[in-house]
Amino acid sequence: MFNYSIPNSCTHVKLDIGLSYSAPQSQSWLSHEDAGLMVFGFEPNPESIANITNRNNRKQHPSHGDCLESKYIENGRFVIQPCALSCVDTPTTMKFYVSQNDCGTSSLYPNNETRLGKIKSVIDVPVLSLKMFFDGFPWERFAYIDYIKIDAQGSDLNILKSAGSYLRERVVYVTAEGDGNQYIGASECSESNIVSYMESQGFTRIRHPNTTDPTFVNKKYIEESKKIYIKQT
Repeated sequence: MFNYSIPNSCTHVKLDIGLSYSAPQSQSWLSHEDAGLMVFGFEPNPESIANITNRNNRKQHPSHGDCLESKYIENGRFVIQPCALSCVDTPTTMKFYVSQNDCGTSSLYPNNETRLGKIKSVIDVPVLSLKMFFDGFPWERFAYIDYIKIDAQGSDLNILKSAGSYLRERVVYVTAEGDGNQYIGASECSESNIVSYMESQGFTRIRHPNTTDPTFVNKKYIEESKKIYIKQT
């Protein structure tokens, strides 16, 4: 179901949920941190996956972050999970709406075309939950997950809810975006609802110099959080 291949040298883990066409957040983390970092990236769009795994992937706009270097895939420090995440009880498939000019705006929800452009195609993608991923995760090797960054175009709140108790028990930092107003049927994914849910899971919202979207730290891991690098742009 999931690929848990982790190098023996790995000592800590981050999750990058919603990779756009080039996984720039993962590139930022892997290039900044030591060789002990492992990143699992979640992305359902086959076109994005193909771009990320292409050695010739290039920025589509100067303001975008650097594309993931192929060496991180080759040395096993970055693994793509080719699926969407949502609050589901069993593995399933859902419709995925691929934007005409996709720089990370494709979604499980149809977008408002007046704001984000035309929908190019609708495809079926596998959908699982974070709980399913965490159920099989080798916790004997890791006490916690350093950081989860979510940018899933209207699905962020559903993804957080899909983690079950793992969020409060095993995750230090979370960044998530409340942009449901740009997608049809995703209005529940608002910033206020994300804040409320994270607080109910034992997190507190913080202002972090390296993040732009709402960011939270687990009260259980305040001391551990002081030594963890996070970044999201």
